[in-house]
Amino acid sequence: MKKMKVTLVGAGSLSFALGALQDIVLSDRLKNQVDLEIALMDIVEENVNRTYTYAAEMFSAFSHPAKITRTSNLEEALTGADFVIVAIEVNRYFYWSQDFHIPRRYGSKQIYGENGGPGSMFHTLRNLGPMLEIARTMEKVCPDAWFINFTNPEAKLVEAVSKLTSIKIVGLCHGLDMGIDQISQFLEMDIEEIGVEGGGLNHFGFFTKIWNKKTGEDLYPLFHEKEKKADRLAQFDHIGLSRTMYHTYGYYPYPGTNHIGEYVSYAADFYAGLSLQYRYDPIKEKLWEKDSRVPDFIYCASGHTLDKGLFSDDMTEEEWIKETFKFDKDKVQKSNEYAIPIIEAIFFDDEVQLNSVNMQNNGAIKGLPDDMVVETQAIVNGQGIQLIPMTVELPTAIIGTIHIQGTIHKLLLEAFVEQSKTKLLQAILLDPQAPTYYQACAMIDEMCELQKEILPKLEWK
Repeated sequence: MKKMKVTLVGAGSLSFALGALQDIVLSDRLKNQVDLEIALMDIVEENVNRTYTYAAEMFSAFSHPAKITRTSNLEEALTGADFVIVAIEVNRYFYWSQDFHIPRRYGSKQIYGENGGPGSMFHTLRNLGPMLEIARTMEKVCPDAWFINFTNPEAKLVEAVSKLTSIKIVGLCHGLDMGIDQISQFLEMDIEEIGVEGGGLNHFGFFTKIWNKKTGEDLYPLFHEKEKKADRLAQFDHIGLSRTMYHTYGYYPYPGTNHIGEYVSYAADFYAGLSLQYRYDPIKEKLWEKDSRVPDFIYCASGHTLDKGLFSDDMTEEEWIKETFKFDKDKVQKSNEYAIPIIEAIFFDDEVQLNSVNMQNNGAIKGLPDDMVVETQAIVNGQGIQLIPMTVELPTAIIGTIHIQGTIHKLLLEAFVEQSKTKLLQAILLDPQAPTYYQACAMIDEMCELQKEILPKLEWK
């Protein structure tokens, strides 16, 4: 029986780590055909212990023979690994709230600041060091392993690892699948019936083809008629911008307003959630000072966000974590993420097609640089992962928008390598949601001071 070692870096992650572990325990082949070791690694010992306890109970309940280890030592966790799943973020909402508020305080119109806009550039620089440390440690102790990344900003980080190390890396995101779900609602069809071609930049992709898998019928004419008849305010906060972009560019985008809106200058007109992002009272609350609360994170103004009762009992983060890590065999289910299908396809030399992965372009999307990380469909087998070239070219305006982001990617890498605030300034001024020159300079200085414990040391050069 062949051996396999899967390492989870950021094993304290509430979503991706637990999802990967559940996908592994539910895989018959990884249970019966592999001598499997799972190494859990997190820099916070309490977090890795919590995940280990959950995993040990779950694998025992499923009579799964995998060997599970835990450590806070990166090299130990990576030694001999075949696949490395990474989902890392330090004090996520604390720093994300800074990424959101500080650029807007200096005049940026960014709506989210996670993957696009000036805020995302600080997010990138915070995560670049740890990501490269993981990849360079892999070069030493498991150079042939696949680096499977869930960490954002996805495209920027995957491009950095691709260009600055020799490690094979793929970035995964379920954003395109969210788009298929929206299309299915307009068409009033099951997701399984709909075929797609789509791609672009992570969190800024477009469906160039949609068809009926059973008949081969082009579904865009039907989609066009259905979309015209649909209530124009339905799910407005989530898909209002998506529908406007469809009218403007001719193809429906994904995953939704709060993400695609990070890359354009006009998104605020369509995003009600903007006023709720990390909402706080500036008179009574002083953000990020000792003992102050981190404002609540609002993904978008839908679901339970706006219809809470005046005195609803909200679960605290501590309560939510405790509930999440309470093992219940009946609640174990597949995550629909792609990490474990990729591992199985490569290890067993299956051939599967995935809806979307993030890798260097190499001609898959015409009009974009070969070395830029893009997102589109892929084939996975024993030879690795290969992007499927898109057959329909994206509109010139979309290619132009993505090109700007590709240049920003390069400038951020230069800012990191050269430790240069000036290169960071160049990247920020290029962004569609940039503030003025003086505002940008002041914003950089404040953010570098505010996040000095976690950002690389940058200087004006």
